[in-house]
Amino acid sequence: MTAFSLGTVWEETIAFLRRERALLIPVALAIFGPAQLLLRFAMAGTDPTAMSGQANPQTLLAFPALLFALYGYLVISLLVLVPGISVGEALSRAVRAFPRTIATGMAVMTVWLGIALAVVIAATLGIMMFRSSAQAGGLTNTLTFLVIVPMLVIVIRMLLFAPVLAMEQRGPVDALRRVWALGRDNVVRFVGVWVLFLFLGVVVTMVDTLVFGSVFRLVALAIGDGEVVGVVQLLLTAALQAMLSLGMTVYIALIYRRLA
Repeated sequence: MTAFSLGTVWEETIAFLRRERALLIPVALAIFGPAQLLLRFAMAGTDPTAMSGQANPQTLLAFPALLFALYGYLVISLLVLVPGISVGEALSRAVRAFPRTIATGMAVMTVWLGIALAVVIAATLGIMMFRSSAQAGGLTNTLTFLVIVPMLVIVIRMLLFAPVLAMEQRGPVDALRRVWALGRDNVVRFVGVWVLFLFLGVVVTMVDTLVFGSVFRLVALAIGDGEVVGVVQLLLTAALQAMLSLGMTVYIALIYRRLA
């Protein structure tokens, strides 16, 4: 399997974004922007102090946010990987690929739920066996670790999920096999990709919170209209996150082009 250099792909990503920014940025803002706004509203509806059974319906906005993001990944992947494709054609092809993408995503979720269910059953049996022993707490921690590790492995290996679904006409099972096979010899590099964009996500969040947050608070005090300033800050935050999603999608699409 072909290897790739994180640094080389990063340079290609920067060059591609500079060259195609007039095409990609409006598309990213139009798709990833609403996804980020919906996610923000969903998170705002999460109350960790709420009693069980009193979930806020606002949290359900996370589902359409995920659908918007998935669609955006398909569209951007097509714009990167298909020479000369128009935005309209990319949007249309992404719509046709979307049902397969949802089905494949559900297959991944089924695997996750299967792992979680197996661990819950094992944890329940273990606690029943050792409930009067000091080993019970350690057993629970061990089983929690055992469910987290496989999930992290799946997330890492699913790095090329979007470009494979966008570019290849495969059913859910075949698509998952293809995604898994493409990353077989590049697991460490895939970990590096996730770490890179996790770091960039932290940087963007810090800039938004410490820099823009402080500026907008001062502006709100100056003009005396905190609601308008809050809306502007929310839109700017969504735009920043959309640009991060754009960069990550382009980067992953270029990795796919090298490996496929």
